[in-house]
Amino acid sequence: MLFAAMFAVSAIMAQTPTLVSTQVEKRNVVIEEFTGYHCGWCPSGHQIANEICDQYDGHAWAINIHTGGYASGSGYNTTMGDQIASLWNITGYPCGSVNRSSIQSRGDWGSTAAGIRSQDSPVNLAGQASLDAASRTFTIHLEVYFTANADEDNALLNIAVLQNNVLGTQTNNDGSNAEYIEGDMYRHMHMFRDLLTGQWGVSIPATQGSFIDTTITYVVPAAINGLDVADPSDLEFVAFVTKNNHKYIYSGAKVSVITETPVLSKFKVERLGGDCGLSYRPYVTVVNSSLNTVTSLTFQYDGSSYTRTKTIASFQSDTIQMPVYTISVSGDPEQNCLTTKTVSLESCVTEAGLVLDVNSATKSVSFADFKIYTVAGPFTARVGIDAYRSEASVQLVDQSNCTALWTEGNFGNDISTQGVQYISQLPNAGYFDISFSPNAAGLYIFRAVDTWGDGWGMTNNTNVSGIWLSNANGQFAAYPWGYSEGPAFTNFDIYLNVTNAGDGSHTVGIDEVVEAHFSIYPNPTVDRLNISSTEAVREVNVIDMAGRTVINAGATNSINVSGLAAGIYMVRVATENGIGMQKFVKE
Repeated sequence: MLFAAMFAVSAIMAQTPTLVSTQVEKRNVVIEEFTGYHCGWCPSGHQIANEICDQYDGHAWAINIHTGGYASGSGYNTTMGDQIASLWNITGYPCGSVNRSSIQSRGDWGSTAAGIRSQDSPVNLAGQASLDAASRTFTIHLEVYFTANADEDNALLNIAVLQNNVLGTQTNNDGSNAEYIEGDMYRHMHMFRDLLTGQWGVSIPATQGSFIDTTITYVVPAAINGLDVADPSDLEFVAFVTKNNHKYIYSGAKVSVITETPVLSKFKVERLGGDCGLSYRPYVTVVNSSLNTVTSLTFQYDGSSYTRTKTIASFQSDTIQMPVYTISVSGDPEQNCLTTKTVSLESCVTEAGLVLDVNSATKSVSFADFKIYTVAGPFTARVGIDAYRSEASVQLVDQSNCTALWTEGNFGNDISTQGVQYISQLPNAGYFDISFSPNAAGLYIFRAVDTWGDGWGMTNNTNVSGIWLSNANGQFAAYPWGYSEGPAFTNFDIYLNVTNAGDGSHTVGIDEVVEAHFSIYPNPTVDRLNISSTEAVREVNVIDMAGRTVINAGATNSINVSGLAAGIYMVRVATENGIGMQKFVKE
């Protein structure tokens, strides 16, 4: 946190700025994107924000604030971020504010940013920071200079702490921001973590000629708001000045971090051969934020020392490829292909021939999170599609050339949702049995496709959607899921190492919609509703016509509804075989 004594507010203009310009400059752009890990279109927002920052390189920065229902439970949200979001009436995600001018959908950020960059700013900011990696300490030197009077005599200075390279989950409806997709994981960047200046900043004079020169020491904790900070160099700082009502950012600037040695910024993996390939190339990004030009770097990679000749000038970065790793098919009945590689930067050699010890924090990357089943055909696949059948299909793909040998789907009309308003109330899945027999031995992919990109999981958490694969020896693979635990996918792949040749056929069995069979009485009713079912009842809920659950009755065949207001309701009954809903009238 900041201390009041840090602000050597030099309205005493004897001091001379060393970092910040005293000439009139254009306003810089600060995009605060409100996002969440379970928001399918939020990666599209990340991509748009990144493109704006690239367009105005050095004059635009993104702050990704995880907040709202889509961020709940992720650990990425913060109380301070929630307070910033509360400035606006947010009705959908992703959305954002560009210099806190208004709340906008992602398609409007670009034009707003262009307008801001065309305007003169009354204030300039500049900052530099040094990082002592051993003590995890940043020393931040920040200067602020007002070239003109602001709208008020005072303004608020804010310094945001952002975290990069947070590898976690992220729903992604269309594969946006592909550079940050790593297998089933997503690399979160510019994630808002804290404000060194408190929730709304500290007051500074905002009249022409005002000069603020401050130095801040920040010791990086092991975790910020419960999220680990293994490598302090993953942090970045963006300073900005707002009006006193917090809803307007005059301008901002990123604090440049100068280190004694290069920094290992990113460790990623590239899949070779498209989405069917078994070869992966890890690579690292090294940022030379030191004052030296380096000519070679030595890494500790996958347990061994690995040296690459590479010239990286001061304040430049470069990407360095590591050896390609290829998964070989073991022939085990169930081969787990999940692989983790680790890397750290041990040392570097400068242009002057000096050897600098780096000993960076170790970074890791995991990939190939799938299994290969070695099995003999023919096969039967039971696929459980959610209510949106028109979005679903399945394919058998030849892994060697990534070509679909056949495709089945879409699977017909969507299942009626009977007028309900919430995903949690959707009826159970429809089931299709597909028999198939590849005409040659080899490696194949049984691929589930969902064109919307949200997977097949909207089934009341009863674990009825999914894929089950069997052969003559019985079921050998099962991937069942409900709504909350189901993967959001466009493609979901199951690898089959088929050991025998078949006839190349495939057939689709009859659709089976599993529903609960029950009756209710009396209907209308005054005080009690009875349920008659030949199947064991597991759960009963009463839902009003606004979609709200008003009674959770558990496993019962009789419900007391005397406390309900008169009107029309739905009773939802889950049995051992399925789920169904019926209307009833409460008098």
